[in-house]
Amino acid sequence: MVDVSFIESVPLVGQIYVKILDFIRYLDFPTWVWILIGLYLCLPVVTYVILPLIYGNISSKKRIIIFVLGDLGHSPRMCYHARSFAEKGYSVDLCGYLEESPPLDLIDNYNVEIHDVKVIQNTQNLPFVIFGVLKVIGQILNISKLLWKLRGANYILVQNPPSIPTLLIATLYKYITKTKLIIDWHNLGYSILEIKLGPKHPFVSAAKIYEKLFATFSDINLTVTEAMKSFLVKQCGVSKKKIVVLHDKAASQFKPLTLGEKEKIIHSHPEIFKSFDLRNDKIIVSSTSFTPDEDFNILINALQEYDTQSILPNLKVIITGKGPMKEQFLQSVKDSNFQKVNIVNSWLSAEDYPKVIATADIGISLHTSSSGIDLPMKVVDMFGCGLPVIALDFPALPELVTNEVNGLTVNTSTQIKMGI
Repeated sequence: MVDVSFIESVPLVGQIYVKILDFIRYLDFPTWVWILIGLYLCLPVVTYVILPLIYGNISSKKRIIIFVLGDLGHSPRMCYHARSFAEKGYSVDLCGYLEESPPLDLIDNYNVEIHDVKVIQNTQNLPFVIFGVLKVIGQILNISKLLWKLRGANYILVQNPPSIPTLLIATLYKYITKTKLIIDWHNLGYSILEIKLGPKHPFVSAAKIYEKLFATFSDINLTVTEAMKSFLVKQCGVSKKKIVVLHDKAASQFKPLTLGEKEKIIHSHPEIFKSFDLRNDKIIVSSTSFTPDEDFNILINALQEYDTQSILPNLKVIITGKGPMKEQFLQSVKDSNFQKVNIVNSWLSAEDYPKVIATADIGISLHTSSSGIDLPMKVVDMFGCGLPVIALDFPALPELVTNEVNGLTVNTSTQIKMGI
């Protein structure tokens, strides 16, 4: 017998409770019927509260999380992926740093939702190792919080590098949420670390083991070169069936310009094209992140050689980008005291970048590749703008640049100067 003395002490509640009990006795249903009725009444709670709490945002559309631990405004390949999946009807969660505005078509795309990932900077000038550990811990917390909020997707696509902590988190996420993992291999994270710390450093050895191990947990792998595919198969034990080679292609905004269009862009960027004569001077462009895998000393030496040739036209050299070795490069430019060469460093928005690139006569790539098996996206963009390209040679480069067909592959400053 249920003790209803407390309920009956509250007149209205007690009356309602008694009436419900009387109604139940009147119906005289078996217990199993009441269980079924209870389950039916619980369905809305299970469907709209409990299941979303466990599995996240489950929708009628297929969903993909595209995650890059970098600036979305300067991650063209990942933005291309987002655009392609959105065109196929997927609901896309695009995650990354928002240091610069992403392409406007993605911002306006109703199938794409953009999520900001907090940038962790070394504002206290901590030693590399200490800051590295604290940064990884902070990234793990920030990324995990965001991905848990977005759980319920069919796929998660991550860019590599950076490998730490992205591959670890993505792998754990795959098994916890039953999401298929796609890794887009731009390069090898440990080979970039090797440039900074040296090949025998224990961190490099650990990073190499880490990267090769987590490669095996992927469901699909996208690579920028055939050489990268071969590496994953031979060195990491990844099945060929799980690897698709996707050579980069320039987006539609990278296109050749008419003389009139060039003049308009030049006039709209006076800070870049100061004292420039479009009909007599030449423009050279190069894009960089000012890291050790791009040897700008060889370009400085080539321009010094060029500067001594009085019969050659004046050069406007536009270097786009920023990074840790930027100040060192600018100091080298200042020390060179050029007469015929004017070097400008500019950080361009995603909208302005293809326009400024297309004003040039020649593109230069100084990417030497830490791994030897990736390709520089900047060259693809330059080709899209109709530029011939002078590129430093490395093993995988022939997959993109055919010497004396769509550009020149070079190894010395003199070769660069002759190509200019």
